[in-house]
Amino acid sequence: MVATNMLHNALGWTFRQMQQYKTKEQLQAAHNMLQHIALEAEQQRQKEEIKVLRLENELQAQRERLGRDLHDGLGSQLTHIISRLDLLACANAPDPSQLLRLSQFAREMNQTLRETIWLLDHETITVAAFGARLHSMLLKVWDDRDTPTLHWQFNNTPENPVLPPLVALHLVRITQEGTSNALKYAGATQVSIKLAVHNKDLQLTILNNGHGFDATKAGAGFGLSNMRKRTEEAKGSFNLRTGPSGTSIKVTLPLNT
Repeated sequence: MVATNMLHNALGWTFRQMQQYKTKEQLQAAHNMLQHIALEAEQQRQKEEIKVLRLENELQAQRERLGRDLHDGLGSQLTHIISRLDLLACANAPDPSQLLRLSQFAREMNQTLRETIWLLDHETITVAAFGARLHSMLLKVWDDRDTPTLHWQFNNTPENPVLPPLVALHLVRITQEGTSNALKYAGATQVSIKLAVHNKDLQLTILNNGHGFDATKAGAGFGLSNMRKRTEEAKGSFNLRTGPSGTSIKVTLPLNT
């Protein structure tokens, strides 16, 4: 549209100028000017097309990432529920404890869906709003837990920068994976989570004082691979340290300021 208007105005101006010219040199100069303006208009049109294509490609990439997230997250959880229900249906007397665990799993799944919808319902999310939501999510996880204890720390800046919803979703999933591993496998007595704006970066740190693990084993590698991949998609850096005294996961993401 900009290129079309530009060319239309240029043609009108050039036509009016050519009507006033008498000599061959003046007409040639006007012709050269018209060619130059047409070239600039064509270049502007191409830039606009490239911009539109980039936007379409980015939207498609976001759709694919969202589809993968729903498939890997909610899809696998639904498969688990269905398989457990099939097993319970075949049992003569279903174990009440299994039904209770399945009910809890379904509630956790519902909470995951709520968090996903909340994140994707915003064009952008301020760091303050995201920090409050992440803390609320963690409090729900720790609602009926006495150990390990949860330590939460949040440091923002007066500018209160914003996050794209998919970046926020990556951070939520990384937090869920990191805390789930700490609760299930680490044998920790403390889990510390810190979200902080530092210079032009947003840093998420998940610490636990458990016994650590061998990051090269297949069982640990799948969860770590997902966290690394999410960090890479958000154009950030992922750092893992683990040993007998505990595990540290640090994710650093650039902020658009």
